[in-house]
Amino acid sequence: MSRIIATGAYLPAKAVSNTELIEVNQLDSSTEWIEQRTGIKQRFFANDEETVASIATNAVDDLLSKLDEDIRQDIKLIIVATMSQREYTPSTANKVQLNLNCHNAISFDINAACSGFVYALDVAEKMSKSFLSGYTLVIGAEKMSQILDFNDRGTSILFGDGAGAMLIANDGEGLPEYDSSLYSQGDENLSIAVAPNEEGNITLTMNGRDVFNFVQRTVLPSLDQFANKQESLDYIISHQANYRFIKMMSKKLKMDLSKIPSNIDRIGNVSAGSIPILLNELVEAKQIRLDGTQSVVMTGFGAGLTWGEVHTKL
Repeated sequence: MSRIIATGAYLPAKAVSNTELIEVNQLDSSTEWIEQRTGIKQRFFANDEETVASIATNAVDDLLSKLDEDIRQDIKLIIVATMSQREYTPSTANKVQLNLNCHNAISFDINAACSGFVYALDVAEKMSKSFLSGYTLVIGAEKMSQILDFNDRGTSILFGDGAGAMLIANDGEGLPEYDSSLYSQGDENLSIAVAPNEEGNITLTMNGRDVFNFVQRTVLPSLDQFANKQESLDYIISHQANYRFIKMMSKKLKMDLSKIPSNIDRIGNVSAGSIPILLNELVEAKQIRLDGTQSVVMTGFGAGLTWGEVHTKL
């Protein structure tokens, strides 16, 4: 079987506390309100020189630092999940390929918003079956700070920047005990959207109530059904949208919160980067061993509307 052999992550140097975010942007909010409503205490923002591609590349550099340097020349496929790249083309994956000097790779982006990493992993798992050797690189990377309206307290308090990466060793077969369920539906209300505002600036807008209802009525039942298909589960690694959603998952699935880990208090919502950043933290903490013995579900949900789940042994 193919297997996931390494992870990596990158967070920008600048950590922004709730207090600093409120003071700098003169938001009508409080640190207590933000933490109570979201669970977020801080997030990381990239500097002006950093791009989605450089953030993604830094995450891969972290991953490759744990492996033999020669591996990069054997990478066959690079998929980047992102919703925050400002340039239409070349893709972020093309830029990462150039940065890494991976001359033999196929590279492209996927935009499924906060479901992006789950979508990218599913595409990667299926495509990598055509490779009898080499490696597949799956990345979730965002610079959300460049599409935020910092006058909007409903969105600016939620998001942060960063990236996570995963490396799959290919052998012509899929990942062990792999299963997936991906979904999308048109969102005529544009509950979550990135588009030009009245001033012509491209910014993110979100209707919090619509999103809450979507998670409660659609995402959680879907996840519950998918999780119950698995014989056993060690962890559910969820997109980090709001800590209230993590607690709702725990209640719906009747799972202890220790099996649904979270880092949203420290990094905020990093959209497609949330899942791989959290996965890397769990690997570094040795909670996940990458020895093929632990049963894990990853779940993402967001704009589109999109949602989905994947399962494998890590």
